Amino acid sequence: MAAAEEKTSFVWDTTASGVGFQKNLDKLLALGYEVYMVMVYAHPMISYVSNFMARERNIPGDSVFATWRNVYAKIEDFNRQLKGNLSIFVSDRGGKYKKEVEGFDKAAKNGLSGVKDYLEKFNEDNNVGGSSFFVPVEMTPEEEQQFLKDVGSIDWNKDNRSEDKAIKTAFLKSFRKNGVGPGQDKLRDAVKKYRDSSEKRKQKADEVLDNIVDMIYNPTFQEKLKHSSVSEIDSKVQAFLA
Repeated sequence: MAAAEEKTSFVWDTTASGVGFQKNLDKLLALGYEVYMVMVYAHPMISYVSNFMARERNIPGDSVFATWRNVYAKIEDFNRQLKGNLSIFVSDRGGKYKKEVEGFDKAAKNGLSGVKDYLEKFNEDNNVGGSSFFVPVEMTPEEEQQFLKDVGSIDWNKDNRSEDKAIKTAFLKSFRKNGVGPGQDKLRDAVKKYRDSSEKRKQKADEVLDNIVDMIYNPTFQEKLKHSSVSEIDSKVQAFLA
């Protein structure tokens, strides 16, 4: 936005996802900028595989699909807002992920359940699905000893790293402040709060995946993916800049 305030021309490389992007795009247009968008389209499974197998850092799989859906569902909105200054380049990464794409599409014929089963097996076979940004809770020996004493018979899933983090974080917040744990009732509340929140996230993730299944088999959506070659896009951008 600093460059925009100075009326400087620039190239903006972005996922084009989220409220923040739309607000900034609106600001640019309000400032009098003319904007040409070149959108690179990739199949949802290509985005998913790339996140886990082509990068050192990765975000949760649910976030990958949410970003994919949020961007490509707005193709028509972007085209209208930019008055047709939009080109789409469809990238299949040279066919590198053809097997995964075909597997996803085949599974999608069975709807949401088919895709979820396919992704679960893919994650197990490739040991992926989490996030590299996850930071586990670290305890001193004294804290660990007191935690195990305070947690008593509380039932929580120790193999679920997020649930394990939730209950330990609740304990440490009290212990490091007051020298004592928060009590078993508060620890149970922490587990319940995590599980309730987790259930809502799963429901939202299912809704996103279900929407994606509808999109990739929808003729109207596929019609919007009018592919342009690199030379065609270059020609249009050069004409826009002239």
